[in-house]
Order: sequence, then structure tokens, then C-alpha cells
Amino acid sequence: MAIYGSDIIVDMLKALDIEYVALNPGATFRGIHDSIVNHGGNTRPELIECLHEEIAVAMAHGYAKVKGKPMAAITHNIVGLQHASMAIFNAWCDRVPVLVLGGTGPMDVSQRRPWIDWIHTALVQGNLVRDFVKWDDQPTTMTSAMESLLRAWAVAQTEPKGPVYICFDVELQEAELPHGFPLPDVERYPAPSTLYPDPSVLEKTANWLAEAAFPVIIADRMGRDGDAVKTLTELAELLSIPVLDGGDHFNFASTHPLDLTGAEADILSRADLVVGLEVDDLFGALHKVEIHTKKFVPIVSPQARIVDISLRDQLIRSWATDFQRLQPVDLSIAAQSGAALSQLLAQCQTAHQGMSAQKKRGLEERKAALAASPSPVFTVV
Repeated sequence: MAIYGSDIIVDMLKALDIEYVALNPGATFRGIHDSIVNHGGNTRPELIECLHEEIAVAMAHGYAKVKGKPMAAITHNIVGLQHASMAIFNAWCDRVPVLVLGGTGPMDVSQRRPWIDWIHTALVQGNLVRDFVKWDDQPTTMTSAMESLLRAWAVAQTEPKGPVYICFDVELQEAELPHGFPLPDVERYPAPSTLYPDPSVLEKTANWLAEAAFPVIIADRMGRDGDAVKTLTELAELLSIPVLDGGDHFNFASTHPLDLTGAEADILSRADLVVGLEVDDLFGALHKVEIHTKKFVPIVSPQARIVDISLRDQLIRSWATDFQRLQPVDLSIAAQSGAALSQLLAQCQTAHQGMSAQKKRGLEERKAALAASPSPVFTVV
């Protein structure tokens, strides 16, 4: 039975099905540490002891990339959070969901030990990482603590994903719970459903793809969705579209004859339509830098149409300019690329059925020509 605030925090972690908690032990979260072992039986979540907070968050980062859901990491007040800040920033740049927890206080100054509790307490601790987390909170009651965990869990997993931070006062962790304190039903607090694009805009994109003389697709973070990889392959094969893989995730099989990654300068210079799928730096992907002048030179013709499918602009901060240079586009579609691709494929299949026999032969000829081109992997630059 949950007796202390930290017990109910651990119960919530269990309800969220968090498998592991990585940490470097610290006094400000001793309550949560104790409850994981003695109340929770060190099972789901199970402790992973680390030598440094940056390692703890980095482990949660890697876990999320493999499992597709957050793992928790706990950092000790100001100093632990400062240690972890680089790893939190890495998770932010990689758009990976990580649940970072921390302890602070006592916030009641009358309960602080001289010196050590004072230098280890901030107002407000989340200020340290607020510019590179999706959301942070420092709840003051157990009811608000439960809501903070539920909100953080949903926010971290909502596209575009990212790390979140919650800080718990040491006194809140160690306070006895009111009799019969209820644990919220986590099933009633799901993450938002997939964001789908406007069908009319996708229809326009499908028509452009079907009409284009030489369309090109650039895929970057799209590969986080395994189904999207299969859909992209079907779309590329249907309309004989060369694909350039940005490399942030596995987006397209490197052995596929339509994978022309490495030959960007040639492929993009021939494009009359470029579709970007979750490309973080679309400007950089469509330009090259002259070695001697350091000037940006467009690779793509100014007459080429550009379609940008991404949720990149939904997660912008002023402090870190990881949003990259602004690229002019003809269509900007705010949607998860996997959801957009499934609808786009259906639209393109309809367009393909209405094509003339001559047009279909042209697509097959383009596919054969691309497959016969030298592998860019062995191209000497």
C-alpha cells in the first residue's frame, strides 16, 4: 500500500509501464529511489545505476529510439540537472521522448539544512533546461504531481517528440499520503491521436507527383515509423521516384535501385518536383556550399516545385536555432509523414490508374534508367 508521496509517484510510473529508471543516486530524490526498491520491488520500473547523469539520460535516449516510447531518468537537483543538460539537449535535437525526473528542496526554507540544501535548491529548477525540453513542471501537491506525470507522458510522445522534465520537492516525496489517495486511471489520459493533413492538399501533391517529369523524394526523420518506410517504398516504385535518404533514421533500403543517396547534386539538379519528408534542414538539403567562397548555391532549379511534409515548425524555440535556415516552398503540409504517406500513396494509386499507357511506359523507363545508373556509394567525390 502506498504510504508516502514517493510511493504514489512510483505507482504512477508502474501504471505508465515504465520499464527502467536510470539514475546516479542523489539525496533530493531519495524518496523516489527508496520507493522504487521497497515499495515497487525494483520491477517495472527497475533501477539502472549510472556513474553520471549525462549517461543516465543518454541511456533513456537510446531506449526511446529502440522501443519508441519514453524511459525515465532521474537527476539530483541543480548539479545533477546541469550534468544531464547536455544529454537532454541531445535528446531534444534528436526529437526523442525522454521522461527526466528530478528532486529539489526542501522548498520550505525552515526545513533546509545549512549550506548544502540551499546551494542545491533552485527557483525554478526547470529554468535550467526550459529552452530545450518540450515541457517542464515543479508540482507542489500530490494531485498536481499526478497530473504532471500524465501530462509529461503525453507531451513527450506527441509528435514532434522530445524530452520533458518534472521536479519534485523532497518534502513532497516524503510526506505521508492522505488516507485513500486515488491513483488516476492512465487509460483516460492518452497521448493525442495522429495528426493527418488536409486531403485536398495531398491530392494536389499526388497530381504534381504524377505529372512531374523527374520528381525526387528526400526522407529524413520519417523512418521513426516503420510502416512509413514500407509505404515510401511502394510510392517510389509506383511512380519511379528516386529517393534520397537524409540519414537521421533508416528511411529507405540502401540496396533498393531507387535509392540514389550520395548522388544528390545530380539527382536534385534534374528535379522538377521535390517532396521533403520530415527533413530537418530542407534549405541545407537543397543547397551546396562553395568551398572557396562559403556561399550557398541552390542545387534545385528555381522552377522546381517544393513540397514540405513535416511537423518541424510545431517545435520551435528562440534559444537554440536548430530550426535551420528558412526554405521557400510551394506547399507546406503540417502532418506526421507516416500518416501523410499512406493517404498520398492512395491518391497516387488513383492517379496512376488514370495514366495513359505511354505515361506508364515512361515511368518504367525512368525506373530502369535509375536502376542502371552507377551506385553513388562508390562514386568518387
